[in-house]
Amino acid sequence: MSLLKDMAVVLRRLDYSETSQVLAVFTREHGQERLIAKGIKRGTKTRVAVGVDLLELGHVVYSSNPNKAEVLGVMTEWRQIDSYPHLRADLSRLYAAQYAAEVTSQLTEPHDPHVALFDGLVELLQLLSGDDVLRMLIQYLRKLLLEIGMKPEGTVCMNCGRGVTGDPIIYFSSRQGGAICRDCEPAVVEKRRVTAEELAILDGATGGPSSLARVFDLLDYHLREIMCKPAKLSAPFKLAIGMAK
Repeated sequence: MSLLKDMAVVLRRLDYSETSQVLAVFTREHGQERLIAKGIKRGTKTRVAVGVDLLELGHVVYSSNPNKAEVLGVMTEWRQIDSYPHLRADLSRLYAAQYAAEVTSQLTEPHDPHVALFDGLVELLQLLSGDDVLRMLIQYLRKLLLEIGMKPEGTVCMNCGRGVTGDPIIYFSSRQGGAICRDCEPAVVEKRRVTAEELAILDGATGGPSSLARVFDLLDYHLREIMCKPAKLSAPFKLAIGMAK
């Protein structure tokens, strides 16, 4: 197998032995790759090696077989570009970045490139140096859902096709793919009540802190339904930004 070179963000990491790691990295040109980095934690007399950290951005060289997704590729080189130290200065920033990494890992396929999504993830890691953490994460999650073809529709009822903009009572169904009108709601099993404002913000409109919190809760719900399990970072992130009930 020939060697591939790319830029990558570390989505997941597992210490494989005293000197090696198994990494899930999201590369710009080749999509998600699962690699073993043999000996990457092996230090020398003059250099301490700690391996590759979660959420690092770097240049990677590796070998991989796209016809055998279950077989780990082999990382031969990693050169760090940015470790985003500002993420470790605040729990809400760190958990937002880890939440984004987790759902990206769960919802993208190996060897399936998403250049715009990779650029969006790098932008998110950079923008999380500011205080607008929730808005930045919501923007990234919208991009993720658009890239994987799961962005919900919020302007028309997914059951009957009638426009719901301005309706006083609207529901949202993840399995149906978006808004459900009041007339169709009784026939839909999986659903939750939403507001027109939440759907507008979900579609890109601006909103205040309380509205953004409700929209994130809606996105978190939608992602949980898609993944068939809650994100591990959902509760810690909500607690860090004061959303815990």
